[in-house]
Amino acid sequence: MAFMSAAFCYMPALLLTATLIFIAIWHIIAFDELKTDYKNPIDQCNTLSPLVLPEYLIHAFFCVLFLCAREWLSLGLNMPLLVYHIWRYMSRPVMSGPS
Repeated sequence: MAFMSAAFCYMPALLLTATLIFIAIWHIIAFDELKTDYKNPIDQCNTLSPLVLPEYLIHAFFCVLFLCAREWLSLGLNMPLLVYHIWRYMSRPVMSGPS
C-alpha cells in the first residue's frame, strides 16, 4: 500500500515537471528575444511575470504531495527551494498581485 501512495505522488509530479520544463524553455526563449531586441523590457516583464506565481504554486503542490505520501527524502530535497520561493515572493514580489 505504501508503494501505491508513492506512485500516485510521483505521477502528477512527473506531469507537472514537464509543465515546469516548458515554462523554463519559454523563459529562455523570451530572454533571447530580449537580447536580440525583438521585444522591449516592459513587454517582456508583462508576459513573464504572470508565470512566476503558478511556477511557485506547482512547486508547493509537489511538496504537499511528498508530505502526504511520506516521501521524506524528496520533501527534504525540495524544502530549501520552497523556502527560497516563499522568501523571494514575500520580500520582493515580482508582480503587484495574482492575475
